Amino acid sequence: MKRNHRIWASMALSVMMVVLAACGSTGSTNATKTDAAAGATNAASAPETKGGIDWEARIAANKAIGEIRTMTSFNYSANIANTNAWIADELGFFKELGLNVKVMPGLSADAMKLLAVGQLQMAHAGSASEVVQSVANGAEIKGVLAMAPVGLSVLMVLDNSGIKTVKDLEGKIVGYKGAMPAHITAMLKKGGADLSKIKQVGVGFDPTILNTTEVAAITVFKSNEPYQMEKLGFKTRILDPQEYGVNTSFGIVGANNDFAAKHPAAVEDYLRAIIKAHEWILKNPEETIKILEKRAGGNFNKEIETNRLKVETGLIDPAKQQGKGLGIFTKEQWQSEIDILSENGVLVKPVTADQVADVKYISNVYNGEQLIWPEQGAKK
Repeated sequence: MKRNHRIWASMALSVMMVVLAACGSTGSTNATKTDAAAGATNAASAPETKGGIDWEARIAANKAIGEIRTMTSFNYSANIANTNAWIADELGFFKELGLNVKVMPGLSADAMKLLAVGQLQMAHAGSASEVVQSVANGAEIKGVLAMAPVGLSVLMVLDNSGIKTVKDLEGKIVGYKGAMPAHITAMLKKGGADLSKIKQVGVGFDPTILNTTEVAAITVFKSNEPYQMEKLGFKTRILDPQEYGVNTSFGIVGANNDFAAKHPAAVEDYLRAIIKAHEWILKNPEETIKILEKRAGGNFNKEIETNRLKVETGLIDPAKQQGKGLGIFTKEQWQSEIDILSENGVLVKPVTADQVADVKYISNVYNGEQLIWPEQGAKK
């Protein structure tokens, strides 16, 4: 794996320099220093008494770790992968558990690279595929939380286009942002469309291209562009991979493997704070948007982000496993993701569900469906 780490380090170098500048001179030495500081008292053994968690010892062990760096998947936008982290930080949920978390705005691609080389200890991603592809490329990371086993990436067409199914796209142009998502390709195949008859082109991020060019469909997020087009007076419809039996996940949190092995209780408590924040967000959506707007410092479309938050939170609860807490996932979820990427030639090498995700961390933050929090005195 050493060669793979060198590859990841090279890919992340330019981003890393920015992060190090923002974080100060302690940079990547933080985890090494704090391992020694925590020593045998580290929360790795999840301090507990016969009656439950020994919160005093656990919080002290978390404090001994020092700074934990994390990055969001899409700056300050109101998607769940970002919002939970910003709110947990704003409301002091990390601090309540003794965690010194530095949340930084960023993008999934950069976050995964920095997580792989240990410049981040935790990181957020928009979809499970980003973690799977990173692991296939040699990254020593794992997904430790998935807010919902549904996807956000869909195709959008104009309502008056006459396009009802993916087969109707044959002979037409389909546009994508950076690259065609594997889930969209899988949907086209499952729907019986002949890919050789569909022209695929990069079109950027402006959804109005549907009305101004010959592009018949574009890749979008169901929580974003359809609403933008509606506000501009356009009626649209979406072709959803889920309706074709192509499933993925969103609202992902990943952990650096080395950090998680040394500080498993800290990973649990990071996720505990994330779920606590999500519970607050559901009850306080307007206040959540105000917090994000303040954090963004003016680069924020309140109307668009309010809709994004509403759509994504609305997708999560119905998709939750019955009797399980939010964020708990199955091997089958991740295997489905692996299969989609593998069948579409995206993965550079085979990976297994156990290699890309570990459910024990998020499972340990619950008693049944109830989040265990210090003030509750709940037992594990």
